[in-house]
Amino acid sequence: MQNKGFIISTDAFIGLSMLAFIVVISFFYLSTVSLTSWNTIDLIDTVRDEAIVLEKQQVFEDAIKQSSIDLVLSKLNATSDQFCFELSVFAESNLDVPVLYAIKTGCTKNYEQLVVADRTVVVNTDTDVDFYIAKLGGWYK
Repeated sequence: MQNKGFIISTDAFIGLSMLAFIVVISFFYLSTVSLTSWNTIDLIDTVRDEAIVLEKQQVFEDAIKQSSIDLVLSKLNATSDQFCFELSVFAESNLDVPVLYAIKTGCTKNYEQLVVADRTVVVNTDTDVDFYIAKLGGWYK
């Protein structure tokens, strides 16, 4: 009877040792996987989402009407610290010089990868309708 217990214990020890070895090998393999492609997808989604939020909350339109970037900066500064954003708003008549320009506080244009989301902004005035293009760029800090 004592031999059976010894064989089962040895068998269990070998099985647990093999399981531990497989787990260690798996962790080693998973630590070598690069997440750069996932970071790119995350950055694209974040920039697009931020542009949609600014558009839906009429931040673009209000900033153009007021000719002020204060509202834009308050929204950009409220985003996560790992992301930097830059907003350029161009009038339809002149796409070379931005009407409004803002960059998130604490960010510099020092990036390896830039993602840009464009939005068309329609601003109704009393007598006319003006069209603008808002370009929101984003990168990792």
